Amino acid sequence: MKRGRGKQPPPAHPPRHESAAARSILELDRFSSADVERWNRVSHDLDEYSDLLYFGVEPQRQRYKAAIRAALESVDPVALDLQGWVRLVTYQFSLSPLSAAGSLTDVGGRFNVGRDVDKSMQSPWPALYIAEDFETAFREKFQLPSGDTSAGLLPQDLALMPGSSFSCLQLDGHLARIFDLEEPGCVAALCRVLGKMKLPEEIRRIQKRLRLPPNHAYMVRTSERLRHDVLGTNWRVAPMQYGLPSTSQIFASMVRDAGFEGIRYPSTKGGGHCIALFPDRLVSEQTRLELHDSAPAEIKHRSLSMDNADQLCGWELLRPSQRP
Repeated sequence: MKRGRGKQPPPAHPPRHESAAARSILELDRFSSADVERWNRVSHDLDEYSDLLYFGVEPQRQRYKAAIRAALESVDPVALDLQGWVRLVTYQFSLSPLSAAGSLTDVGGRFNVGRDVDKSMQSPWPALYIAEDFETAFREKFQLPSGDTSAGLLPQDLALMPGSSFSCLQLDGHLARIFDLEEPGCVAALCRVLGKMKLPEEIRRIQKRLRLPPNHAYMVRTSERLRHDVLGTNWRVAPMQYGLPSTSQIFASMVRDAGFEGIRYPSTKGGGHCIALFPDRLVSEQTRLELHDSAPAEIKHRSLSMDNADQLCGWELLRPSQRP
């Protein structure tokens, strides 16, 4: 007995008035003018929401500025002897390996504000980023999480700058006044001060309008939360999307004001540690970084210290209004 196939639907035909050109277009999305208006409203609300989280809290940070500084000054600075630490430099800038100028471009780095963070209430400042070994330096420069995959893509496939040429330099030296994020209790006193601050009341109104959960915005109260936010992988969202400094950049500004020359922190991409050194904040004559190997004759600065730090900050990349 033959199994019936059932009645098949007639083949679809485009409307007679539809042109051949229209039939050749592959539609990716369909939206109306009402959708555009709604998206614009949401965009405006997100901008206002982000501005409130920064400008609504900044006056409180200024009010407690002395207490914040005292809390961080209560932390003993760490002195570090460096041997064979690594810095990767984009090949184009190989003759200036100790210059921190690159950190001032775009939005900056995790612990420094670049020239394109246009809503920051502080001027940009530079940082020289180094790592304790090659793998850590490589993963940090190219933003390659160790072993992570996404939709079948390997870390190398997700690199921010795939296939770029670079120079690898080993550094030796001594850093006298470093804030070490790995030291137990190093941010406990700071968190006690931050715990006195409150979110602006307008935040809840915008959260409701955007249908965000109440815990979407919060004030840092604990050391664990501060470390989590400072070392977050998505720290670029605030500076890139809203022109505002990230939590880690705000934290770095507090550390700088407390007289530290840099921050030692665990890499978020590998198993090693990194240091963000602030060349414009060197205060100890003992602090010095120098190239481990013999350098080409064209390299002018083969070491970094108080004597030449200002020449290696990269101030020339900033607009006159942004320079110190």
